[in-house]
Parts: sequence; C-alpha cells; structure tokens
Amino acid sequence: MAQLLLLLPQLPQDPASGAARSMRTAVEMLAAAGWQIRVLAVTASESAIPIAAADFLRGSGVKVSIQAPNLTVYRHDRPVLEFTDSHGIFYRLLDTGNQPALRWHLEHSTQFNRLYQRELAEHRPEIVFGYGGFDADLERYRRARAAGCKVIFGLRNHGYKTARWLAELDGVLTCSRYLTEVYREALGLESTPLPSPLDLADVLAREREPIFFTVINPSIEKGVFFLARLAEELSLRRPDIPMLFIESRGSAGMLVQAGQAGGFDLRRHENLMFAPAVSKPAEIFRGTRVLLVPSVWPEPFGRVAAEALLNGVPPIVSDRGGLAEAANGGGFVLPLPASLTLETRTPVVAADVAPWLELIEQLADDDAFYAESSARAKSAGDFYLPDTLASRYVEYFERIRCGGGGSHR
Repeated sequence: MAQLLLLLPQLPQDPASGAARSMRTAVEMLAAAGWQIRVLAVTASESAIPIAAADFLRGSGVKVSIQAPNLTVYRHDRPVLEFTDSHGIFYRLLDTGNQPALRWHLEHSTQFNRLYQRELAEHRPEIVFGYGGFDADLERYRRARAAGCKVIFGLRNHGYKTARWLAELDGVLTCSRYLTEVYREALGLESTPLPSPLDLADVLAREREPIFFTVINPSIEKGVFFLARLAEELSLRRPDIPMLFIESRGSAGMLVQAGQAGGFDLRRHENLMFAPAVSKPAEIFRGTRVLLVPSVWPEPFGRVAAEALLNGVPPIVSDRGGLAEAANGGGFVLPLPASLTLETRTPVVAADVAPWLELIEQLADDDAFYAESSARAKSAGDFYLPDTLASRYVEYFERIRCGGGGSHR
C-alpha cells in the first residue's frame, strides 16, 4: 500500500485557506484510491479571527482526541489533536493556540520537528507532500529525502520566484498552467499543473435561490477600489439589484473607506449588503446569482470561480492571472483598466466599470440569457468534479512514487 505524509504549516481544514483545503482534498482522492495517508500539521489559521481548532473540528462532526503534553519532560510543549476522518486519513495536529499561520514556527518548531521525526521513523512514508519556504521547512524536506522519501511541493502562489531549491525536489505541483509558466520564466522550473481539487461537500449548495451579485473578500488585491465604484454606479442606476459582500480579510469598512476616497458614501445605498465569512463556500452560493471577481493581482488560479461553476453560478472575472483559465469558458472575462494596480488608493472612474454594469444588468433582467449562462457554467464546472480529476492526481503521485519525472507541460 502506497504511503504518503501530508505536511502542512496550518490547519488542513482552514476556512481561510484555499491552498490547505485543496491539498487536503488531493490526498483524500489518493485515500479513495487505496493510499495510506497521514497528516501532520498545526492548528494555526489564516483567518483574521483565531479558530479554536478542537471546537471547530467537533462542530464539523470530527471526534477529536487531545493528547496532553508531558510538561515534566518538555515544559513548553503544547497539546496535540489526533483523529481519523471519514476518508480513513489519520491527522496529528500540534495545537499552536492563537498563533497565526505565518508565526507559529517562531515558538513551536522544536516540538513540531519531534512529531515530524517520529512520523518519518515510525511510519516511513514514501512521499512527503507539503509547502512552505522558511528555513525550517527546507530542513524538513532535506530530512525526508535523507530518510528515503520523495518530496512533492504544492506551489500555489507567486512567493517562490527566487527559490532555486525547488528544482532539487522530486516534484512540483502547481494549480494552473498560468502558474507553471510563471515559474518556468522566473526559474526555468519545470512543474506539473493540475487544477485545484474541490470538496463537493464544502462547495455544492443543496438548494439555490439566485438573488445576489456576490463579492468575496473586498480587499485591495480583490479589487476594492474597482468594487467601490461599481457598487456606487450600480446603486445609482439600478438600486433594485442587490450586491452581497462576504467579508474576510477584506471588510465592509474597507469598501466604505474606498468609496470615501472617491468622494461618495456607500452606506447610503440599501441594496448593498454584507455578511461575515462562512465555513463552507456552499453557504455563499446558495443565494448567489452571479459571482463578481475583479481581482487586481494576478490570481494563481481563482478557486472561487471554479466553485461558482460547480454551482451553476456564472462568474464575471477580471483578465488577470489564472482567472480566465479557472473560469474554463463557463464565465465571463472582462478587463480592468491598466491604471488599476495594487498601489491604487482611489476608486476608478465610472467609465471603467461600464462593461461590468452592462453585463450585470443583462444577467439580472434577461432570464433566458441567465439560464443559458448558468447552464454553461455548470457544464464547465464538470472539469472540476472529483471523478474527473482523481485519476490525474493518482497518476501523478504514482509516477513520482515509482521514480518517474514530476513535471510535464
């Protein structure tokens, strides 16, 4: 039986991290194919609000066992959470308290490394699959290879453009053809693009009432200064069309401030609504008619667009990064003004949002056009179904396990 250790520097069920959830879903597909999977991770999250991991997991139906530390031997040790999920995957999570995902290693690396060494010695995984570029992460990859393991790196962002050590690993797995090309140009790195797998239990809404034109995370990267102008113009022109903003790192306050920088107050519009972050994307798509994704930064993939497709929700995405690829012909790709960058701190002019407004109105008013767009989105979403992707993931990991190359176009 093939054996793999998933090594994550955060909570694998982190609702604020598409990367963690995607990698967890990938190994679930391997488990379904007969692989023995173990996960070593921490409870740290990218969420702005700390997550009480044990309560969070129990609320999801997981039976968690908490192993108390032996403080007479290691007085700074933290508790360890252990459980086996419905896929038969064993999890061991170091409870790092309220430490965020990028800082837990400053205090808890020593204990985590002991747990890691135990995994390598006692369970001898054939593959270690993980990500992270701190010195401690690189040392863990070296330890794995010294123990005879193959190492596969999950590359899901732009943060490794100087990481020449990636070429020393047995495989690098990206989430899009776009990101593979980025790293080919930056490092001459050959990697394998596979779309991010999605957990249907998390993503699919059981029932849909398509009402809202929804935005997730109105932050600078996600186009808050474009969104402020779009919300203002839509509210003036069509106050009957409701917009819903799902807060995450981007908040209602950020959107209002962006509008104020342009001289208008979005708080006066009753069709603009706000909701807190949710644990499962399905909760968002239940009431969403159209998803708006005017990302300013070059998205490595655009997970939310793929999630929308699976629900038959047409996404309107910007033409930056991997968003058009993620939409897979099932959404609408519209341009953003070239002048809109991550340094922009005022809303764009009204003319810049005109193409988006026109399409929003058509999707709101023309039921036949909306039905056709929804059906096209649903059809494009079939590309992301686990039954479609599982064989590609299993083939890739089997090839690495058996000593084959880890990259291809």
